[in-house]
Amino acid sequence: MKKYLILINTILIITSCDVEERPFITDYNAYINPEKKVLIEDFTGHLCPNCPGAAEELKAIQDIYPNQIIGVAIHVSTTFARPYPSSQAPIFQYDFRTEWGNEIDNYYGISEIGLPKGMINRIGFPENHKLGKDEWSTQVANELKKEIDFKIYISSDSTTISVISESQKNTTGDYNLVVCLTEDNIINWQKYGANNVEDYEHNHVLRSVLIDEALSSSSSYISGQEIERLINYDLTALEQSNINYSENTAEAGNGNAGNWDSENMSIVSYIYNNITKEIMQVEEAHLNN
Repeated sequence: MKKYLILINTILIITSCDVEERPFITDYNAYINPEKKVLIEDFTGHLCPNCPGAAEELKAIQDIYPNQIIGVAIHVSTTFARPYPSSQAPIFQYDFRTEWGNEIDNYYGISEIGLPKGMINRIGFPENHKLGKDEWSTQVANELKKEIDFKIYISSDSTTISVISESQKNTTGDYNLVVCLTEDNIINWQKYGANNVEDYEHNHVLRSVLIDEALSSSSSYISGQEIERLINYDLTALEQSNINYSENTAEAGNGNAGNWDSENMSIVSYIYNNITKEIMQVEEAHLNN
């Protein structure tokens, strides 16, 4: 009888030590993929009184998911983003607009329905991609559950940017790579509700798009494959391009689009599906990192 009890106890111990080795999701709603990053494109304007609320929502989402949310503020429209006439100086004299922001806005039709609005990884295009700020967090949570097809690595010096895209699995697709520049800590005027705020801090403002082109000449990618893109840039020339756009092209522009500060600038790079427009992965690094 004693031997029989010992045998039963041994079987129970062995059974209770049968541990599941692989990771598994116990609560799908709470799960996030720590390698997935999400781009929030915040369409805004310094004359838009409700737009600071969208910027605050973006910051709150970034605080919830540290290092996984990347923002780009795109100042658009001739209503909310134009500078005031010089006769009303000094208020609202800066022109945050860019030709690339204008092109993105025209293609995705954001400002035509009013500001503030945004896109989360451009999900839902062409019908359901224009989201109010109160819709952003739900879409972000859904995006962070996704597996990734690519990782992006960025490095730079004062004249060259290197972007390495690494495929995470065998896949096929028509993908484009975008590399752009943004700037933080721009202190300038902003309407905030009924107030005109002189020293408002504008962050992740789109300054320039350096490339938007095919990721590769092939549509097939092998797991572990790396594709490096070297981009030469001249920050002074890019700044002058924005000044020229404001002065000569933008409606009601005034040429006051300079005073860039390289110390506050970042490189944002993302890969998107050229058919669905979905952004597959995004990365950010300080300029001259």
